[in-house]
Amino acid sequence: METNALQELTFVKSCLMLDNPINISDCSYELKENKTIAIDESAKWSKYSNTFLFFCTFLATFYVGSWSDRLGRKFPMLIPPIGTVIASSINAVLSYFIRTHPAYFLVSSFMSGITFGSVGIIATTYGYISDFTHEQSRTKRIAILESMIFIGGTIGIYIAGAFLGHVDYERKLNNFVLLFIFEALLSAIVVVYIIFRIPSYSTDSQSSQSPLSFSSLFSLKHVGYSLKTIFRSREDGKRKKILFSLVALCLIYLGTVVQLFLSFLYVKEMGWTFTDYSNFHSMQFAVEGFALVCIFPLLQRFPRIPDHFIGMLGLFSKCIGLAVFGLSVLSSQHDYMIYSCIALYMFSEFPVPAIRSMLSKTVSPDEKGKIFAFTTILQNMCYLIGTFALMTIFHKFTYHGLCFEIAAVLQAIAFLIMIYLYYTRRRYITAYETIEHEDGSITEVCSVVSSEGSVNY
Repeated sequence: METNALQELTFVKSCLMLDNPINISDCSYELKENKTIAIDESAKWSKYSNTFLFFCTFLATFYVGSWSDRLGRKFPMLIPPIGTVIASSINAVLSYFIRTHPAYFLVSSFMSGITFGSVGIIATTYGYISDFTHEQSRTKRIAILESMIFIGGTIGIYIAGAFLGHVDYERKLNNFVLLFIFEALLSAIVVVYIIFRIPSYSTDSQSSQSPLSFSSLFSLKHVGYSLKTIFRSREDGKRKKILFSLVALCLIYLGTVVQLFLSFLYVKEMGWTFTDYSNFHSMQFAVEGFALVCIFPLLQRFPRIPDHFIGMLGLFSKCIGLAVFGLSVLSSQHDYMIYSCIALYMFSEFPVPAIRSMLSKTVSPDEKGKIFAFTTILQNMCYLIGTFALMTIFHKFTYHGLCFEIAAVLQAIAFLIMIYLYYTRRRYITAYETIEHEDGSITEVCSVVSSEGSVNY
């Protein structure tokens, strides 16, 4: 809801900054020149705002995983929604004063960033879920948790479309103001829910830790803990597999940047309205959420297949979807090609929960919070780099679909990495041996033997 609304609000403010428009419809529908200038200006300030947001979040999320492992999962879960209450209130004020400069969005970006951003609560909830689930069911539980993003996203995008379908921009209490007030109320409800409904929980390793002082909460040691989790030596080549998994995750996140932050501007140049884009985006979210809730668990059971295969299926889906989306601008039937991407993107969110599940099975229980936090750090780093670099490419080249084709190639590289991880995976078999002693007694010995590649269970 917030992502789409901020994109549209940035466009509106950029349009109102022009000298020649009589009203907002001149930018949206009538004067092609005005619309092009407004889109360029909107892209510039979206790039600055998102870069600042992800830079702040990148620094802050070094701490969230370590806090989660030391203090329990509940306390860090409270920080992001509290930050969202403040940031959405700032956005409501900027909407009330509709003709303020888009640069003021840097204030709300800073507030969202230092409170871990919208992805901060995801990192803490993954750690929370991992503490309660067995390894056999963890992939399914993480997939269900991931699907909540898309169920919420579908509803949120529809709400944004309903609020912003017809907006009187000259009215002080306009629909942008009402939407951000609504977001602040939702986030306040989340805060109350976490305080009163989420049980406090600490693992044995957390309980044995000494309490943290205020100064030690912000110690740079937390950064070292996160990095040590990734780069420390591990048996059976696990460190190399963790690093390869994170590289694949980075490539996936770069593809997500293109989907989230360039799709809106891409279809805007084709003459789509905000309502058109909201309908498309919400249908895409709904299909992806359905796949995670209903299809993802079935793939694990009928037949039972490893996380690697699920990730490869998702990467293939994401690669083809991005490629077709980018080529749509060259076709006279671009609307049909774009809507076909809803089906092509169906499995595109499978790789992230699959890789997170693989990582959770590789590290020790007291490292889960740090590994999930590092994936959040990686996500923000990719968003930081991708937003700046890919938005620059978007406007440097006449063919605006180039960014989507680049993202498709990155997904293909991640696909190859997943193939490598599958064929170098290590599986364990249990060997039983019966030993008969001289006195006639019998002893059964059970040992676990590792095997490469062909052994599945």
